[in-house]
Amino acid sequence: MFRERSDYYGTASSSSCKPYSVFGIHGIAGSGKSTLANYICDHEKKAEDKHFNLIMFSHVSVTFRVEKIFRDMLREITGIQSDKDIESLGKELMEKLKGRRFLLVLDDLWVKGENQKEREILLDALGAGENGSVILVTAQKEDAAKALGAREKEQMLMPDLEEEEYLSLFMHHALQGTVDDAGRFEWFGRTIAKKLQRSPIAAVAVGRRLQIEKNINFWKDTAENHDVLNDTMGALWWSYQQLCGDTRRCFQYCSVFPKGYRLKRDELVSHLDSTRVYKHHKFTIHDLLHELAERAAGSDFFRIDDLSGLPAKDILLGVRHLFVGSQNVAQAAQTVEKNLDLGNLRTLIIDETNTSTNRKQRRHDLEKTFDRLFKRLRKLRVLIIRLGSNPEELSFPGSIEQMKHLCYLVCSSLNNYDGTLILPSIFNKFYQMHAMFFYLGTSVSYPHGMGNLIRMRHIQHVFPNIGRMTSLQTMHYFSVKKEQGYELKQLKHLNKLRGHLEIFGLGNVGSKEEAFEANLASKKRVTDLELYFFDGRTKNPDIEAEVLEGLCPPKELQALTIRGYRGSRYPSWMLSGQQHPDAPKHLRRLELMHCSSPLASFPEDSELFMHLHELFIRGWEQDSFPENMQRLVSLQILDIVGCGHSKSTMMEVLPTLPQSLKKIGISQCNVLSRTCQEEGHENWQKIQHIGRRDSGAFILLNLSFFFVHDVHMHASSLCPAGHVSGGLR
Repeated sequence: MFRERSDYYGTASSSSCKPYSVFGIHGIAGSGKSTLANYICDHEKKAEDKHFNLIMFSHVSVTFRVEKIFRDMLREITGIQSDKDIESLGKELMEKLKGRRFLLVLDDLWVKGENQKEREILLDALGAGENGSVILVTAQKEDAAKALGAREKEQMLMPDLEEEEYLSLFMHHALQGTVDDAGRFEWFGRTIAKKLQRSPIAAVAVGRRLQIEKNINFWKDTAENHDVLNDTMGALWWSYQQLCGDTRRCFQYCSVFPKGYRLKRDELVSHLDSTRVYKHHKFTIHDLLHELAERAAGSDFFRIDDLSGLPAKDILLGVRHLFVGSQNVAQAAQTVEKNLDLGNLRTLIIDETNTSTNRKQRRHDLEKTFDRLFKRLRKLRVLIIRLGSNPEELSFPGSIEQMKHLCYLVCSSLNNYDGTLILPSIFNKFYQMHAMFFYLGTSVSYPHGMGNLIRMRHIQHVFPNIGRMTSLQTMHYFSVKKEQGYELKQLKHLNKLRGHLEIFGLGNVGSKEEAFEANLASKKRVTDLELYFFDGRTKNPDIEAEVLEGLCPPKELQALTIRGYRGSRYPSWMLSGQQHPDAPKHLRRLELMHCSSPLASFPEDSELFMHLHELFIRGWEQDSFPENMQRLVSLQILDIVGCGHSKSTMMEVLPTLPQSLKKIGISQCNVLSRTCQEEGHENWQKIQHIGRRDSGAFILLNLSFFFVHDVHMHASSLCPAGHVSGGLR
């Protein structure tokens, strides 16, 4: 690491008055520069002797835009995507940097004469940081970091891997899960690896494709007959050619987005069966893969990153899928109308950076622009509009009815202003609509009859009579209300739902029979279920117990959360698996939050608990913890939060814990937290076995702060980011 350099935390490279130093990593595309930079960031975040107060990452690429870099930095600092203008962004950033030592990665930086002024604006803002700050530049050429002030000794050329190291990398990706009888796969693998010119990205791309094809003849043919692998782009092209036709088309679609664009997973691939891990993930495409996608896409796809100075002749008339990056929607619309045959356009993505604060004028401008544009997009299938700022109220014009083939609609905004999005009455006749998402920080006013859109597969908001949409696959939540169209029975025939599902307002359900009408057991692809009893509470423990009894989840459920349940008992499908063959059998995660029902002990014959890996108990309102916790023979993670409010001394004593336990977290439990740290105390003794066979064990305890007890090494370098950040807030 650069920590080993004696001058690593010295003053600036170019001038002693600057509080930062500039380091550069340069090398050919695909050599691992960005991977190394990310590794350095992760290493510094986990370091025990933290030098940096802030660690930030911004993908710059060919188009150097200081406004984007400012937004990226502020997003990493605050966790919020700012919608301010560049002057305000600069002022806010300088304020955030004052007195703080930072590490900033400028990934894939290109130097051009026309961006010199913007580089100066960036460096002036970074001058607000504390001495010892570092700018780390990754680039294909050495002059990129040099332009920011890096000296020769502060530059590093990415070295080639040694032959055996490269072979090891390649075979790691190519042989995973492959049974290599007599070493035949490795024999051909060596020949293939020699062709790849020690390109890391080629090793990963080709290796993973070979890992999928476990046919030895395929490996032999690749080794003997594909000299295209001798070139990095050729190797990527070969890997692309091995994809099926539908997947190749999806890959081509990625070319419409700019390099370095942060893609939301669900904008490319809708929810699959297992969604928890990737639910909110964003991705960027490697520049070489982006170039490959552009080559494969041909003339059907076109992208306008900057409207200024764009010759009309550069836009091909046959374009079907278009991305426009612009200061404002009106400007983008004018360019599209002027230079394209809108009647043939199938996809239109407008990415706006307008940050206007005049919300009334903003509404007028947007509605006028939408009205004019929608009239001409008669064959459009996909419309994605990202607004820099949204008005107090926005109505989609009636001219949207011209887009009768529209099947995918997204409208989002950088900010979260309160407001209302109003859809016209004609919207309930968009029978081809498959997916619809509005991320505007607003409420949405839907017309009556939205339940008629029976081809809908993915929605964000819920409206009356959703039970008619039997093709639904993704619905993040459903709220039970005492209104027509919001009854729990609306879920009865939605058996194609998959992934994550939250059900609110279960306090409005009056009986076991009513709960049974939800038919949850038939939703076989729902893997993560959350049940909320807070809203519309019946205040009758027996009724809540009957309702939960009737909400038997599907057999393949992996994660279950029950919140606010105050029933008199737990359901039989949870406690007696043998009596319920269709109840969950392989539940891996269970969270009980603010539940008062007496789960006195864990049953011996319940398969639901036997495979449990994670148990979260939050706001426990009982006089003691469940007994016989040692029966949870597969439990690896136990998290106890806010269970110190009971006056019972039984809540101050941990139960006997299973030997399988690897990690335990305790917070907001004053006595329990303290005694777990007192050597020799009963609670201290009960946690000593945790992680003895696993160096990744950690314990989080909370008095007025978090105390970290680690069996073998520092916990900050081991615990999952979500667990730690969630606890520390």
